[in-house]
Amino acid sequence: MLILNKMVTRNLLCLSIGLLGCSSLFAANYYRYENDEGRKVMTQTMPPQFVHKGYEILNEKGRVLEVIPRALTQEELNALTQQEKDKLNAQEQAARDKRLLSIFSSPHDAERARDRKLEAIDVYINVTRGNISKLQGDFDEAQARAAERERAGQTVQDFLVEKMDSLRRQMDQARESIVEKEAEKEEIRKEYQVDIDRLKYLVDLRNKAIEQRQSIK
Repeated sequence: MLILNKMVTRNLLCLSIGLLGCSSLFAANYYRYENDEGRKVMTQTMPPQFVHKGYEILNEKGRVLEVIPRALTQEELNALTQQEKDKLNAQEQAARDKRLLSIFSSPHDAERARDRKLEAIDVYINVTRGNISKLQGDFDEAQARAAERERAGQTVQDFLVEKMDSLRRQMDQARESIVEKEAEKEEIRKEYQVDIDRLKYLVDLRNKAIEQRQSIK
C-alpha cells in the first residue's frame, strides 16, 4: 500500500511538472501599440493596420520581450539615403585629398607641375609649326615647278602631283595635331586648377589647425 501511494504521488508530481511546462510553452504573447486615437492598447493579436506605427511584444507578465520600431517615412528614407551618399562622398574626398597631398605639398608645387606640362606641349607645337613651314616651302617649290610646266604646255609629272598631295596631307595632319595640343593644354589648365584650389583649401585648413593648437598651448 505504501509503495502504491508513492507511485501515485510520483505520477501526480510528474503530471504537475508537465502541465507547468505546457502552460509555459503555450503562454500567449501580447502586443502593445498605439491606435488611431493615439492611445496605447494591448491585445493578443497585432492588427496589421497599426504595424507601421511600431509596437512592443510582451509576455503574460507584462515584460517587454521585443520592441519593433515604427516604419520610416519616405522623407526619412530619403534623408537616410542622402546621409549615406554624403558619407561615401566624404570618404572618397578624403582619399583624394590624401593622394593629392602625397603628390603636392603646396599649391605652388601643382602650379610648377602644370607649367612643366604646358611648356612641353608648347615645345611640341613650336617644332610642329617649324615642320609646317618647311613642308609649306617644299609644297610651294613643287607647285611652282608644276605651274612652270603648265605654262610651257608640258604635262605635270605624276610624281610631282603625288608629292604635292603628300605635302598637303602632312601639313593638314600637323595643323590638326596643333589644334589637339591646344585643346590638351586647356584641359590641363582646368584639371590642375581644381587641384590647386583644393590644395589652397587644405593648406589653409592645416595652417588654421596649427594656429589653434599653438593658441591652446
